[in-house]
Amino acid sequence: MMQRAPKRPSDLFPQTDQAWFYTHYFAAPGVAERELEADVGASLRKIYFAASGAAGRRDDPSTPNPFGMLPRAGGCLDILPEPEGALDWLPAEDMERFVESFEASGFRGGLNYYRNLDRNWADEASLEGRRVEVPALYLVGERDTGMAIPGMRQIIEAMPVTVPHLRGACTIQGAGHWLQQEAPDAVNAALVEFLDSL
Repeated sequence: MMQRAPKRPSDLFPQTDQAWFYTHYFAAPGVAERELEADVGASLRKIYFAASGAAGRRDDPSTPNPFGMLPRAGGCLDILPEPEGALDWLPAEDMERFVESFEASGFRGGLNYYRNLDRNWADEASLEGRRVEVPALYLVGERDTGMAIPGMRQIIEAMPVTVPHLRGACTIQGAGHWLQQEAPDAVNAALVEFLDSL
């Protein structure tokens, strides 16, 4: 939970003639769909690996990040490595189901979230100055791609301003963006402890 951004995401997130922030790439109609739907299995393997804790530390510039700056001349997948073998936190049958589902539906539904970021930002104006007044818990993977965003640690530290009943901001060691899949025992333990505190 953080304060509303000072300007629309489309104006806030960086882009140059050579590269653009992943949100711009995902928001461009048809662009990400063409790349991701060409080989759904390869797309999911690369993205799931690169955003996971297994990819490496987020303060290491050699760690791949599908949710950072992307070259305009290529796409999201061009900068991501093919993982060696299966992901140990994602059962093969789950991956097969994801591939089947995205082959049937395509990626447009999920990508439309990024195409609506400016509208969401505008709607957030009605919540300006409001706080989350219920007990809350914040969980993040130590190696989540979001932790590579400049200022993210300060945003997390400032959460009690907008979430005064925050019961904890927990960092799960070694986990990445897919926190509940990568570290289900740690997530469940944190949730049970939080629920027991209510």
